[in-house]
Amino acid sequence: MKDIKYIYNPKTCQYERARITWRDAAVTACGVLFTAGLLFIGIVFLHNRFITTEFEQTLRAENKLLKEHKPVLEENLSKIEETLQKLQAEEKDLYTKLFNAEPPASSAAQASLTKEKVLLADASSFESMLDVLKDRSDELSKKAIHGKESTRQHLHINKEDVTILASLPAILPIANLEAEKLVSGFGKRVNPFHKGMYLHEGVDFVAARGTEVLATAPGTVNSINLNDLQAGYGNSIVIDHGHGMSTRYAHLEEIKVKPGQRITKGMVIGTVGSSGGSVAPHLHYEVMDKGEHVDPVTYFMEGITSKQYHQLLERSKTQNQSLD
Repeated sequence: MKDIKYIYNPKTCQYERARITWRDAAVTACGVLFTAGLLFIGIVFLHNRFITTEFEQTLRAENKLLKEHKPVLEENLSKIEETLQKLQAEEKDLYTKLFNAEPPASSAAQASLTKEKVLLADASSFESMLDVLKDRSDELSKKAIHGKESTRQHLHINKEDVTILASLPAILPIANLEAEKLVSGFGKRVNPFHKGMYLHEGVDFVAARGTEVLATAPGTVNSINLNDLQAGYGNSIVIDHGHGMSTRYAHLEEIKVKPGQRITKGMVIGTVGSSGGSVAPHLHYEVMDKGEHVDPVTYFMEGITSKQYHQLLERSKTQNQSLD
């Protein structure tokens, strides 16, 4: 039987049975809830601190692997981006050098994953980055396969093509020539004598008097012109390379070949001078394709880098005054 509590009532001068008030009940309930809350928090803390579930062990192992492989992923992405950019640059150089045209438009490159993005990514984001790496790797592989197939289909050459390619004036007419030595290019230029615009049918390379002039392709000396007048091409040589290709070397000082002589590529055929209508020692060089004058710079492919080729091409397009 529960103990019944009594309290003394001074008004009635009697002991009366104690009654539980709402306030007492509320205080007691709050005390119980507070104590239970503290106990629950303590249990949870101890559980998290000292007890590791199998799921948590799996997550920790996964996080460890992520930390180890994130730098590897970032490095692989950087290499792929670098390779893709290099392929695009080489493709552009190839089209410019061989076809004098821009390469076909390609789809815009996807945004690269920076090191910061990779290292700050959570598990789900990191997994998506792995997908990006796979996609970029597949893209690189497809580009390489497509490049090989495209080259095989479009640059396939037979025996006749080899002969034609061999006849192209592909080397510079002066050995170790710097791009800065090209002082006037092909096209409309200012004449140095009457100062009017005219069609400059070749390119002018400035060089010291007596510098050796080289044949830019194998062929046969078609004609030699010796001229003491201060007009025209002066001392000049025309070489027939076959297949409609021929080259002219003008304003020479010495001529070291004879009409009808067989010429090999790179052979010394004369020296730089200032004969004929020339205002300074230089080599005026022309290329004719089936009798039509074409820009000689577009044929320079052998013995120069892509950078040198672009420099020559840029200087050839500059509007200025020619030297003849």
